[in-house]
Amino acid sequence: MNPHTEIPFAKSKQERSQKTLEDILEAAQQIVTDANPSLFTSRSLAQRSGYALGTLVRRLSSVENVFLWAAKKSRDQKFQEMAISITQFDADTSIHTFAENMVDTAISGIQSVNPVVMRFFENRFTKINGLPLDYFAYMDSLVEPYLMAASKNRTDTFRVLSTSEASLLIRMICLTMERPFMEGNPIAGTQ
Repeated sequence: MNPHTEIPFAKSKQERSQKTLEDILEAAQQIVTDANPSLFTSRSLAQRSGYALGTLVRRLSSVENVFLWAAKKSRDQKFQEMAISITQFDADTSIHTFAENMVDTAISGIQSVNPVVMRFFENRFTKINGLPLDYFAYMDSLVEPYLMAASKNRTDTFRVLSTSEASLLIRMICLTMERPFMEGNPIAGTQ
């Protein structure tokens, strides 16, 4: 999801209504942090926020949006932490060490989130935006040919990969090449 995509809430002109929304959003963040999607319900939100179910219904266009907002905010915070670690990286360190540290940081961040929460977010967001869950699966048609080429290669420069690892590698390469064109980025088509 685009980091600039906003999750809609009804705007409030009254300070008290704005405070209610802030309290509800804070409660949703706590529930998402607890990482149990079975609690992503209006009842648990009402209980955690201290507001009645009727208040939630009147104040929110969708309870689901509150949990999407909280999951997005959590993800954005993790990326912000990663951005800070990038800016603080030692300038005398090699790109290899830099890449290893970034991967370790990313995996550490992912391990602190329940994968069920990530799937909840992805499933709901793709549904809202009309994208199928297997949106990137079209790239997997390149996996078997890649694995065959790697098995025939005699240079010992191809690492032996599982089908799942090859799928990730192919998707990463395809996205790196495709996104500038899809986004209309000026770098597309340049040397």
